[in-house]
Amino acid sequence: MATNRDWAAKYDINPSSPTATMQKLQLGSGHETGIDSLRLVEVSYPQLTFEFANGSLVRKLDHEAYTVAWTAVLNTELEASRLLLDEEHQLLPSGEKDGNNYILGRMGMHNIVIAFPGSGGDSSAAEMLEDMLRTFRNIRFALLVGVGGGAPNSPNLEDPSKDIRLGDVVVGDPNGAHGGVIQYNLRQWKTDGEFNIKSGLKNPPELLIKAVRLLRSDHGFERGEMNRYIQRAIAISRAVGHPHINDCQFPGQDRDRLFKAGYQHVNGEGCSKCNVRMVERRLQRDSNEPEVHYKLIAAANKDMSRAEYRDKLRDVWGVSCFETEAAGLRADFPCLVIRGICDYSDDHKNDVWQSYAAVAAVAYAKDLLRVIKSNEVAALPTVLDTFAAARQPNSEDRIAELEEQVKKLRLELSELANRPIPEPPQETQFESGRWMSEYEPPTEVITRITFSKRYTSVPMVMASIFFMDVDKESNFRLNVEVQSVDVEGFQLRLSTWDDTKIYSVKVQWVAFGK
Repeated sequence: MATNRDWAAKYDINPSSPTATMQKLQLGSGHETGIDSLRLVEVSYPQLTFEFANGSLVRKLDHEAYTVAWTAVLNTELEASRLLLDEEHQLLPSGEKDGNNYILGRMGMHNIVIAFPGSGGDSSAAEMLEDMLRTFRNIRFALLVGVGGGAPNSPNLEDPSKDIRLGDVVVGDPNGAHGGVIQYNLRQWKTDGEFNIKSGLKNPPELLIKAVRLLRSDHGFERGEMNRYIQRAIAISRAVGHPHINDCQFPGQDRDRLFKAGYQHVNGEGCSKCNVRMVERRLQRDSNEPEVHYKLIAAANKDMSRAEYRDKLRDVWGVSCFETEAAGLRADFPCLVIRGICDYSDDHKNDVWQSYAAVAAVAYAKDLLRVIKSNEVAALPTVLDTFAAARQPNSEDRIAELEEQVKKLRLELSELANRPIPEPPQETQFESGRWMSEYEPPTEVITRITFSKRYTSVPMVMASIFFMDVDKESNFRLNVEVQSVDVEGFQLRLSTWDDTKIYSVKVQWVAFGK
């Protein structure tokens, strides 16, 4: 077994300094030792780098070592996330145009990047994730972990665990066409009482879906670690005494009050002036441990604070939670949304439950990472690769798009063919003709066509596609228009765009006038 002096010699540490202080260090190999720390700037050990900072050795990895993205928009979300890191790492320089702040560290077997707003302080999760990919290009997926508002149903008078209560956790669960999250806009509340709804995110990666199912089973057999992580976070927060996190213990069931939907908040601090008779009657739970609900989450760029809207989205769309961080996120961003419930999405809002709800959400996310193997994450494509693949449509997508465009074109041509041609007025000239494009034209062909008739005033000219030969593996984009007509002829323009490849086109035209 190596002695303290052996370790000191290996890492060029001077153990004989009279001002040295003894520290116990956990190194990457699993060896634990007490050593004198002096003159230590940087040491290397089994392909890892440690730096001396704040009186301790801090592990330093490169940008490529981080595979899991994590967002924390609020201070309570950031501090809760930091509480449950197994290891915090040395910060790394950010990439160009990256305005985020970061905390780097390890949870279980995974190196994670916690992004939080920079100097502006008002960045959205979508903006932060976009900036993160400028610096950490090896990210495989993101966990959007934080607080949200609940959308409770009528109280369950048989099983209170099925109620959504403050401090519970809601995990975005894919539902039909929605990947666990839908997006809505409060400003687009229609006169008929309907929201303008669109699907927010695609399904999370299959790896995350499998992990959620496994963790759900673990919790059913009481084999999860979520509640132990919550207690660990509370113990650390008490020891640290940080003003943002020293109140993250469970506030108490007596402080969890759900007011009836039609009852509005009375002005004043908290709900001290609100009528307690307007609180819904609910059964007491046997345990203070949070329940986890796998439900649909609704995202918008503004907090939900009206019970009327909350209940409408709950009843029509099955929404159980409201949040703001997933709003604006790319639909194909591989991620999972996890929210601790800190209010009931009405106007009875306060911050009493925010710290505990944030810790509960982080504890769930940490428990989820526990059941995911690091080699499985490494096997996933990076987010940047996922985006690049999305920009390259496969042959089936191209054929489907082409068929749709050809169908539309045929309809337009049919309407044009059935459109009655205006009867030429008396004493008018009338003529028609056909023109064929060059073989494999470029993106634009302009040709001059001369009339065979003689006109004393500028005639009317109409043109349409008569025949076309296109590459069916390409996206079909074609436009024909008549330009600059005069008494002697007209200019015909054939244009394409995107990757259209056209071998030949015949255009039929007619002209009439005095």
